[in-house]
Amino acid sequence: MQRELNSMVLTSPSTKVQHFLVVEDEQGKRTIPLMDSTCSIGRDLSNSIVIHSPSSSRQHALLMRVTMPDTDSHMFRLIDGNLQGKRSKNGLTVNGQACTSHDLKHGDEVIFGHDVRARYYMTNNISDVHYLESCASEDVTGFLSNLHNPMQTLTTADEMLTSSNEAAIVRLASFPELFSNPIIEVNLTGRITYLNPAAQAQFPKLRDEQSKHPILTGLVALICNDNDKFFVREVEIGNQVFEQSVHFIAESDLIRSYIVDITERKLTEAALQDSERRFRAIFNQTFQFSGLLKPDGTLLEANQTALDFGGLQLEDVIDRPVWLARWWTTSTDTQKRLKAAVLEAARGQFIRYEVAVLGARDVVATIDFSLKPVRDDNGDVVLLIFEGRDISDRKQVEAALQQAHSELEVRVQQRTAELKQSNEQLRSEIVERQRAEAALQSSVATNRALINAMPDWMFRFSADGIFVNYKDAPNTTLPLPTEEFLGKPLDQVFPQDTATSLMNCIKNALGSHEMQLFEYELDHDGNPLMFEARIAVSAENEVMAVIRDITERKRYEDDIRTALNKERELNELKSRFVAMTSHEFRTPLATILSSAELLEHYGHKWDDTRKLKHLNQIQQSVEHMTGLLNDVLLLGKAESGNLAFKPIPMQLTEFCKGLAEELQITTKTHEIVCRLQDQPAETRMDEKLLRHIFTNLLSNAIKYSPQGGTVDFDLVFEDNYAIFNVQDHGLGIPQSECDRVFNSFNRASNVGNISGTGLGLAIVKRSVDLHGGEISLTSQEKVGTTFTVQLPINQRVEQDG
Repeated sequence: MQRELNSMVLTSPSTKVQHFLVVEDEQGKRTIPLMDSTCSIGRDLSNSIVIHSPSSSRQHALLMRVTMPDTDSHMFRLIDGNLQGKRSKNGLTVNGQACTSHDLKHGDEVIFGHDVRARYYMTNNISDVHYLESCASEDVTGFLSNLHNPMQTLTTADEMLTSSNEAAIVRLASFPELFSNPIIEVNLTGRITYLNPAAQAQFPKLRDEQSKHPILTGLVALICNDNDKFFVREVEIGNQVFEQSVHFIAESDLIRSYIVDITERKLTEAALQDSERRFRAIFNQTFQFSGLLKPDGTLLEANQTALDFGGLQLEDVIDRPVWLARWWTTSTDTQKRLKAAVLEAARGQFIRYEVAVLGARDVVATIDFSLKPVRDDNGDVVLLIFEGRDISDRKQVEAALQQAHSELEVRVQQRTAELKQSNEQLRSEIVERQRAEAALQSSVATNRALINAMPDWMFRFSADGIFVNYKDAPNTTLPLPTEEFLGKPLDQVFPQDTATSLMNCIKNALGSHEMQLFEYELDHDGNPLMFEARIAVSAENEVMAVIRDITERKRYEDDIRTALNKERELNELKSRFVAMTSHEFRTPLATILSSAELLEHYGHKWDDTRKLKHLNQIQQSVEHMTGLLNDVLLLGKAESGNLAFKPIPMQLTEFCKGLAEELQITTKTHEIVCRLQDQPAETRMDEKLLRHIFTNLLSNAIKYSPQGGTVDFDLVFEDNYAIFNVQDHGLGIPQSECDRVFNSFNRASNVGNISGTGLGLAIVKRSVDLHGGEISLTSQEKVGTTFTVQLPINQRVEQDG
């Protein structure tokens, strides 16, 4: 079924060029249309194009889509090996010449390994495309031999690359097609010169709308009106927010944009701001005066009630010693006393006393002031909480009562003397005494009313811990687990531990006549509540206990402590990450800069071989940095719980043998000795995670055995587990550091100048955990290290479906 070429109607040069690969292997000949994206070629079924031959590698080659500069056309570059830079086992040839990289041209013949043959064709005739997609393989051969090359009527790939300036060539070597984030390039007239696949997918109308699209609006004007060659801006499109990093490439008058979707981040920031507002609202409602101090007395926070009382703004007092604030009277003794109280609280003591404060318009009030230390997990004081209640009215009432009692006593004495002198004055004395008793009763009633107004529970206890009487607090929960408690001892009402502690406080108060402070926890309808009891002597052999619900305050303290711990952990992680990246990125960046400068200044004098050498150095450095970033991203997925676990049936023994063969190729000074037991039954594991585990362990065994030698790789099956051992005879790990080897960014102190990120073993540990397995190690310095991995052999999880 040979189609006549004379009937073919050539389309205009603007028609999109179609690319095809005709592959002939053990399963026969077939035509494969090449999509507009980079694809992989190899024997493994996970490749985009699968070739069937024992001489081909699992990942044999890459077919990389390269966009032609300043056009909508593209070409394909064939690269030997996989994305990690590992070359194929038997290589490839193009038109009879062995090569590692080649820009394909119409009619090129490629041989993968020894016996897989392929030819590359292009056409812009739509009838050719329809014919190749529908006809049988035996009808294709004659037709392809006469297939029209559309690039003969257009500018050829070589001419287009030759006419491109050096900046465009550098762009082709940077693999923008592989980035998952959109990348856009425009010239100074606003016309789009390049879009990577991610940009086309994210903004499908971009090429039609050009500079009118929201992502490009005003971009050229900002570059032309500003001397900066780099800036970052945020762009809102519908419900999405994007962060756009803009670079001006002066050498080629191009503007390159890197775009990241930050919608989730913006939502998170809004949620944090809302949380801060809620915290501020709650904080301003706590007590009459409250705030937070550093252990040295520096004021961190004050509630609005305290600021309003003093007629102050937060900036008037923040980051200053609290004893210098305008609240306190100008008395030097007051400031010294407050400073001493802060220092004592910073040593872990609870402080409480009365102090005079100076408000707006010079109003002086008395507050019941307290300082409470907050400790971290190590027992160190990291924060001080100050609280205060205005007790000016109470002090005035107490003074009035004291004065009334003094006056009454004087009057009684006077009336008694007058009774002795004259019986005639007896009636008037009795009347006066009755008046005095009425005044006393009024004072007692006033005192009772003040006590009833207090929002706390009040209990009276005898010296032996018996409930004598109580005053409840309105609209609050009774801080007792037993309702009928009057006349009962403490240990019949409270849990034993709480009763014992309260009894000790009662004894201490009666013995020292000093107030005792005690905190305890009770369960109420399944919810734990915290209470604070302040115990003081109220009569002979009797004490008064004022009990307050401090559950919310304790919750705030725990939240603050948790936030401080989280901040410290994040700071430590950030420091280790910055140290690692600054060290590991310095060498490849120096190599890239050096090679780029040499190509810039001497490239026109060099032959292609020498140029290719420096381009390969740049490529290898980029691949090394990409590997580091991939490790960081993989660890981030594992830490956030997004690393997938997908067990499948697999031949574990064959997998280990193949992995050892792959790594053996990377070293000439080491020998990987495998002792692998045959698999006794079906094994289900995640092959991708297994490769992370044992590639890291075997690579580390080779890297940290700089003198060479053997690396032992053992596999045995016991019960329902597969047990792996990886043993080297190298540097070993100091015994004191073995318990930290699986931490992120951790490296042993004896590795010297051997490069590494400290991420490999952290990834190994999380991959083992996902399998439900265990990993352990034994090590001795200058002798070697053995890692033992134990994994269930038939793991089934809900994700399997």
